[in-house]
Amino acid sequence: MNGTAPARRLPPAVGLVAAGALLLRLALFWHLELYADEAYYWTWSKRLAFGYFDHPPLVAWMIRLATLFSKSELTLRLPFLLSGALAVVFAALIARELTDRPQAPTLAALFAAAAPMLTLTGALALPDAPAELAFTAATWLLVRAKGPRWLAFGAVAGLGLMSKYTGALLAPGVVVACLFDGSLRAELRARWMWLGALAALLVFAPCIAWNGTHHWVSFRFQLRHGFNHTGSLGQFAWYAGGLLLGVGPIALGLAAVQAARDSRPAAVRVAATAFFPLFVTTYSSIRGHVEANWAAVAYPSLCALAGTAAASLSLRWSRAWVGLSVALGLVAAGTYGLELREPRWLRPQSPPIARFHGWSDLARKVREVASPQTPLVASNYQIAAELEYYGGFQRLGSTPGRLSQFDLWNDSAARGYPVAVSFSRRPSAKPIEARFAGTVIRRLWVSLGPAPPATRPEPPVARPRGH
Repeated sequence: MNGTAPARRLPPAVGLVAAGALLLRLALFWHLELYADEAYYWTWSKRLAFGYFDHPPLVAWMIRLATLFSKSELTLRLPFLLSGALAVVFAALIARELTDRPQAPTLAALFAAAAPMLTLTGALALPDAPAELAFTAATWLLVRAKGPRWLAFGAVAGLGLMSKYTGALLAPGVVVACLFDGSLRAELRARWMWLGALAALLVFAPCIAWNGTHHWVSFRFQLRHGFNHTGSLGQFAWYAGGLLLGVGPIALGLAAVQAARDSRPAAVRVAATAFFPLFVTTYSSIRGHVEANWAAVAYPSLCALAGTAAASLSLRWSRAWVGLSVALGLVAAGTYGLELREPRWLRPQSPPIARFHGWSDLARKVREVASPQTPLVASNYQIAAELEYYGGFQRLGSTPGRLSQFDLWNDSAARGYPVAVSFSRRPSAKPIEARFAGTVIRRLWVSLGPAPPATRPEPPVARPRGH
């Protein structure tokens, strides 16, 4: 394709696939408690700002909107479920731009709906779902970009940056595409492409301003987190396995084949923006610990390339490869969903299971020791966030185990004032326990006494105004 919009519409099956993905993801985490990071971002939504210690602010604003009338886990996750479903649709839209074969959009949607990592990130209240949606929508707009359309591209790219900083990987991907796409290089001589870049900067400007008033804490944290120097062969293998399983081995292989053989401008733009995040995260995994979800912003675009490749195969092989990929994704999702409720192969106390259980019971027991108005210092942000969500604790101090947004707020009493202190390990005291499937999955030690000294230097950050 030459980058112009085809006249045909998406097949109705794409909508059915996206709706099916939403329902599957909804069922996967139905009636399960919030994962600690979800509760953490919920605490942000109570104190809206244009930036936070770990991430840009869009996740907090989405949660605030979702919980205006209800605080349930379902309503909190709803906008992220919708974002994940829309990412499936945009994968199909990209495939429609890459080929005239009518089955390609549906195949791309099936790949995206079945990708295990997209199943997880498209269901939970995390920055990933809106980041993936914005990155995929921006990639689709990039394929069609010409004249004023660059403004839409820039605005959506800016929303991606407001979702997660990995959205910044889109810009160097465009630069790489310019090296191989003469029509894209020609856009550099016009004003619209630069105006699009300005639009992205303007959308992202509030987050930049917030960081500027907080010693660039969020930028510095993520740069250290993404490019540390603690790499090992085992960590690289863990990342590579997560990447292969996260997008699906069949989808990843077909996407690579399509990118290698298709030199048309539309394909070059999609391939460059899809594979550049993989290049960066792979490089980072050699140097330090990297999570597979860091590159997930590019997974729907990879699925679009995979759907395009599958559509070029014979009907028999196309059905075989796509059917196998979907079957593997459904088996993975179904198995995990069953394990979350009745563990058989995984231990109940293992992180993939325990993170969704026991928090409300634990918070109830902590409230028997301390009232919600008691200043509380938790050993890490995960415990602090869950106690605020399920226990209603309102005065939470810094988290000695790891710097977090709670260090910026620091709403507890001054050091030395009697506070409730919770730790994940304190052998000298009797613990509060949470159980699931007949097994102790979490222990928490709570005592009344002075706040302990921090286990690491205090952060060189300014305290937010108003707190």
